[in-house]
Amino acid sequence: MGTRTERTEGNIGDRVEFRWEQRGQAEEALRIEIAQDIPSMQMAMLTAWLVLWCCLEATVLYFWTQEPSEGNAWLGYAIYTAFWAFFAFRIGKVWLWRLRGREIIAVDHRGISVALAFGRRGLPDFFAHGAYQGLSRIQENPTQILRTFEQAFWSMGGETLKFSAGRRTMIFGKQLDHRHADALLKLLRAATERMARKAGSF
Repeated sequence: MGTRTERTEGNIGDRVEFRWEQRGQAEEALRIEIAQDIPSMQMAMLTAWLVLWCCLEATVLYFWTQEPSEGNAWLGYAIYTAFWAFFAFRIGKVWLWRLRGREIIAVDHRGISVALAFGRRGLPDFFAHGAYQGLSRIQENPTQILRTFEQAFWSMGGETLKFSAGRRTMIFGKQLDHRHADALLKLLRAATERMARKAGSF
C-alpha cells in the first residue's frame, strides 16, 4: 500500500513505519523505521539452523579431545574451525538481526542519515543535503543468483533503494517488495526536497 506524503505518520505495508516530528517547525524531521522481523516459522527454522550448527562444533570438539592427534590432524581441525566460525558468525548475526534489527532513516534540514540498528543501538551514516544525489530504486536483475539469494530470510541483503555520495553508494530498504519500495521512495524524495529547500533558507 502506498502512502500520502502529507500525512504526519503512518505505515507502508507491514514493515515500514514513518513519522514526522515537529512538523511545520524549524526542527521538523522525518523518521522512518523498517522492521526486519520474519514469520515465526521462518524464525524457528533460523534458530534451529543456529542450534544445529553449534551442536556440530560441539560434537567435533568432543571427538577431537577423546584421542590424541596424529600428524597434521591439528591443521585439518584448525581449517575446519575457521570455516565453522565464519558461518557461525554469519548465521548468528542474521538471527540477531531478525530478532532485534531495524533500518532507521532520518531526514531533517541538515541532511539524511541511514542506520542499521540492533534494538536502539546503531551508528548512522550521515549525508548533508547537496552531498548526495540520485535517490532511486535499485534495478532488479533476476538472472543474478546472488541477488535472489539476498532476498531470502536467512540473508541481511536485498536492498531496494540507493543514492550516491561522491564515490560511495548508500543502499538500504532491505527486502521490500516493489510496491512498498516505490512508496518509500516517493516519501523520501518529497522529504529530501522539502528539507533541502529549508536548509537553503537557513
